[in-house]
Amino acid sequence: MTMLHNRWKIESQIGKGGMGVVFLGVDSHNGQAVAIKQLKREVVKKQPDIVERFTREAEALRALNHPNIVKALATLDQDGEHYIVMEYVPGSDLATLIRDQSPLPVQHILKIAIELADALTRAHYLKIVHRDLKPANVLMAADGTPRLTDFGVAYVAEKERVTTVGLSLGTPDYMPPEALDGKQTDQRGDIWALGVMLFEMLTGRHPFAADTLPSMVVNVFTKPVPDIESLRPDCPVALADLIYRMLDKDPNTRIPSVRLIGAELEAIMRGQSTDIFSASIRRDDDRRFETPTPSAASVKNNLAAQTTPFVGRENELAQLEDLLDDPAVRLITILGPGGMGKTR
Repeated sequence: MTMLHNRWKIESQIGKGGMGVVFLGVDSHNGQAVAIKQLKREVVKKQPDIVERFTREAEALRALNHPNIVKALATLDQDGEHYIVMEYVPGSDLATLIRDQSPLPVQHILKIAIELADALTRAHYLKIVHRDLKPANVLMAADGTPRLTDFGVAYVAEKERVTTVGLSLGTPDYMPPEALDGKQTDQRGDIWALGVMLFEMLTGRHPFAADTLPSMVVNVFTKPVPDIESLRPDCPVALADLIYRMLDKDPNTRIPSVRLIGAELEAIMRGQSTDIFSASIRRDDDRRFETPTPSAASVKNNLAAQTTPFVGRENELAQLEDLLDDPAVRLITILGPGGMGKTR
């Protein structure tokens, strides 16, 4: 049995990742169970800067101090080995919950998502971007409370970056298009990952699932998000719309703030409207409300992005516009040979 700094006893291995091994330990001062993360020696030999990243994880955890984020208790160096002592969270993780109990009830999903959004709001407020948000990095406490962990590849804005420019870090399945493209990411990358997790909790599958990793990456860049309501009919429309906005391929039009996400999730849980296009304007004279009609250009959808202009079919488009404007027309069906532009 290894004793660290005459206080922390290492007992048994409980987990393993790319950077390190996690052990169950005991604080000999109070008998409390702890988790002890040890940086792999072979990883340090291959990547000397990994020690700085490992230290940064502990700094990030200490700064966050949030009930939905695993707390760091100490950082230790002993006999050339590097350790982080963290609070121990008994139970499994969100990945196991999704695998064993999918699809999860909508109310349960909302509770988990609200608490994760609150944790990320705290992190982003402190300019800490997780960059490896995924179900396996969300521990589920015995009371069902999610606890975010593994900030090993987090980006702390005030610190000098120790990663190579252009290097993509994280788990590809949860990386946004801009990260897969080798571009620098910010808090909107965490928003994308949280959107993928919400989709998985609702449907039990990845939104861009494929048989191979390269095919999945291609799907991220080229495929629209599947129709959530057809996969999960009991999903509130507002929740489906929120996920579509979180999974916008363009980070500039993706919903920009996890604080906004948390507010919308809470409104959905309370059964309130979260229509982002409605703006209730109070009239001082009669205290009534008006809701302006959104412009067609502003309406969000999950249609595939078009990369080239639409050439031709002006006559057909004019006819369709006339039909769509006619309140007597209930259904329009477009017929024609393949390749003539029906879908477009």
